Amino acid sequence: MKRDQLLLVTSAVQFALLAPLAWWAHKHPQPPVEVGITHIFQKKRSAFLHYAIRILSTIAGSAILLNVLVVPVAAVLWKRHLRLEAIMTVGISWTSALVRMVIKVLVDRPRPSPLLVHTTKPSRKGSFPSGHVASSLDFWGWLFVLGILLMKGNRQWQKRLLSLPALFVVLVGPSRIYLGDHWSTDVLGGYLFGGGWLCLSLRLYLRLKEKGVLASGQGEVYVKLGISKGVHRGLSFYGFA
Repeated sequence: MKRDQLLLVTSAVQFALLAPLAWWAHKHPQPPVEVGITHIFQKKRSAFLHYAIRILSTIAGSAILLNVLVVPVAAVLWKRHLRLEAIMTVGISWTSALVRMVIKVLVDRPRPSPLLVHTTKPSRKGSFPSGHVASSLDFWGWLFVLGILLMKGNRQWQKRLLSLPALFVVLVGPSRIYLGDHWSTDVLGGYLFGGGWLCLSLRLYLRLKEKGVLASGQGEVYVKLGISKGVHRGLSFYGFA
């Protein structure tokens, strides 16, 4: 119950903060203070840095790329008999994208103007919240959490592997400001929405897991993953298995 309440409260707090931020973004489409923040991010510019950050931004948060990538990832999870995890992987990203589209239409904030800051390319899509940031949290953030729940022991290579999705989530926000694709409040809105959606989805996943929904020989699954019985019992103790 404490775990469920914590996830619900965390999600509710993030959505509660998102609401006034969305109102402010709607009322301030091109805020001078955020123009100044973007100028600070764009102070040091070079062709190589711009190219590198653009690649990072695409891999870390491109909504189109990640919404396609969820399919092979889910297929791998399904083949490993992690059927609930496979469905959740697709469901989290795709439902997040649909809700985000509605928010963008309601807020109706234009992208940063090339007359005010350096921009990558003109776009007529809504600016708030940042789709790259929210997509990154709901794809890479989900894989990070899933990795922790299923991780065996305390191996260094597993920690290094898990650091990649965490790094993507952290860096995607600043990259969007540097490229001039979003204002800083768009990025903050992306983190709040993506984080709130992830917490809500994680609570749903853990509840379904406890009820054995789509379970297919849980013991067999852990053997296939190479997770020891001790770790399995530890996950069960904390309500994760």
